[in-house]
Amino acid sequence: MSPTLVLLRKDLQLAWRDRTGWLSALAFATISILVYSFAFDLAAADVRPLLPGVLWTTFLFSGIFASSQSFQRESESGTFDAMLVAPVSPSAIYVGKLLSNLISLLLVELALLILATILFDTPLLTGELVLVVFVGTVGYVSLATLLSILGSRTRARAVLFPVLVLPLLVPLLIAAVQATGGALGQPIGTAPWLLLLVVFALWSSIGGALLFPVVAER
Repeated sequence: MSPTLVLLRKDLQLAWRDRTGWLSALAFATISILVYSFAFDLAAADVRPLLPGVLWTTFLFSGIFASSQSFQRESESGTFDAMLVAPVSPSAIYVGKLLSNLISLLLVELALLILATILFDTPLLTGELVLVVFVGTVGYVSLATLLSILGSRTRARAVLFPVLVLPLLVPLLIAAVQATGGALGQPIGTAPWLLLLVVFALWSSIGGALLFPVVAER
């Protein structure tokens, strides 16, 4: 079995045993969607123009809740340094952690899309929208996983991580919101937002794999 798959299995098992971070993210996202649904009932008859911003704001902060803890357990127990000196490529460590975070966040997002479909009475589980969410999540998780190692060794990681990741995610969020609006039938102009989202996802995932060995040694 490849080192990446071994690390992925280990991270998924640990995430299942210690579900605090992801359950907190899911609880936060569920409450956010419920609050938005009640607010929109009072403010607007057609909520589709507002849904892209609501969905990606919820996805973003849900991911921050959990992604900031990507390497926290390894750093606190001292096993991260052991992983770096093991006969395993640092890029394999990064990819295994990325896949673990990606699977966990996609499950949270799937639950949110189902809940939002019910609350907003708008079909959200369409092929185009699911593709946009998947590509955007790959780009987000790739960057967040890379930057989480920078904050894992500081006491102020809960504050440092959002400060590091949010400014870099602005292009992704703009493209994701616009592409989501197009998937919901909203006018978005002629800009290829989905293509821009794919480019960002490729840039962040490839760049993360290449930069992780350098960042991990700092």
